[in-house]
Amino acid sequence: MTFEKYELKIFGFIDRYEKVIKTFIRRFDDIFLSIMSLFKLLLKSFSDVLDLTTRFMRYSTFPLHMIWIWWDIKTYRLEQLEIEQIPLLEMGPQYIYGPAGSGKSTCTYHVMMDYAYRTGKCSLTTDLMETARTDTDGTPYYYHQIFNPSDYFVDGVQVGQFDSDRFNIIVYEEMLTKYQQRNNAKKSYNDEVLPMVAAMGTQRHQGIDLFFFISQLPKNDIAIMQMLKGYHEPKVKKGFDYQYWLQTGKIRFHIKGWKIKSYKVEIIDSSNFKLVDKKVWFYPCVYQEDMQYFNRLNMKEKYKALPKVKGVKMTA
Repeated sequence: MTFEKYELKIFGFIDRYEKVIKTFIRRFDDIFLSIMSLFKLLLKSFSDVLDLTTRFMRYSTFPLHMIWIWWDIKTYRLEQLEIEQIPLLEMGPQYIYGPAGSGKSTCTYHVMMDYAYRTGKCSLTTDLMETARTDTDGTPYYYHQIFNPSDYFVDGVQVGQFDSDRFNIIVYEEMLTKYQQRNNAKKSYNDEVLPMVAAMGTQRHQGIDLFFFISQLPKNDIAIMQMLKGYHEPKVKKGFDYQYWLQTGKIRFHIKGWKIKSYKVEIIDSSNFKLVDKKVWFYPCVYQEDMQYFNRLNMKEKYKALPKVKGVKMTA
């Protein structure tokens, strides 16, 4: 075989190979486009059927679906309110009262997170109200910071400045363990309470927006009570966690929100006050992920650190 014939044979093979490849690509494109067209048609048909189904569901569940619509609108409107329109976030000192288990601490923690997301600042708390989060490298951290009132208030005067660049809420957890009004004749009591009340009166000058006083007692020192902007009685409401059940098959209940009775505080005279302008409203729990970090027993470590009293061994 001469070189010329060999060359013609090679080029002929290349031409045939090129035609086969082009034919394959063309047919593949045709098949692919046909499949995509069919898939598009199926999606459109499914969408049309779904639209008819959901429309049927909307009509067939009347009037029950009006409850869902009302709930969604109520929740949406509350989330869209300005800060000043939510009673718990009205600038000034706020008293949160309720018996053990009523939800006053969980409600306060949710408010702390709510305000943090709105303002970019966190809270100073007298007790550790959250458990540690972990950074991407495993380092634990907290959003809110513990503060000791005695570091700020000494001998009846304020000696420390609040870091208002980072914190704009002051939270006193369980007032009955800190300031029992029966002790108001003691110097140690007044050394902290008097400058604290003064700080409440000058909070705007110090860059503090809110004071929260959480208590199982319905009232406290009259000076504190008469400085209040609002008085609140929350009641936690829990519901079935449907999404968690779908994912795990396990039954769990989580906080849906808090039904709250809010009042204004009206001063009667130098030793009395009354609650007025009652408002009953619902505060939805919209930060479910953050509520996982709420420290339910935030005073446990404090009492665990105390020396254990074993007592006297009893014998028969």
